[in-house]
Amino acid sequence: MKHVRKSLSVGLGLVLVSLVAGCGVAPSKDKVSEALKPIMPPNFSVKSIEKFSALDGIYEVVVVINDQPTVLYLDSKMKHVISGSVVEIASKKNLTYETQMKNKPTGLPQAAPSPQKSK
Repeated sequence: MKHVRKSLSVGLGLVLVSLVAGCGVAPSKDKVSEALKPIMPPNFSVKSIEKFSALDGIYEVVVVINDQPTVLYLDSKMKHVISGSVVEIASKKNLTYETQMKNKPTGLPQAAPSPQKSK
């Protein structure tokens, strides 16, 4: 009987570990890039992929096109893309805008200072 309990415990533990491991793991940049390729310009790249906690089964994807970050939302089966702002109604917080600000370019390159003329 102890052997049966131990086997059941080990089996149940393995099932739980495999279920937890499969949940919330974001797809790789390569997989997302392949999924988006048909609808994106040729020069795009995937900067980041994160589970979007506001909506179940959705990933927040930041792509870069011509050095500009763009936020998209991708379903877990990588069959649908949502482009646009996600706003939390209760707080009126634009979650997409927050991600855009975190990923905006750090600024334009500084021009070299002009040489000072001697008097």
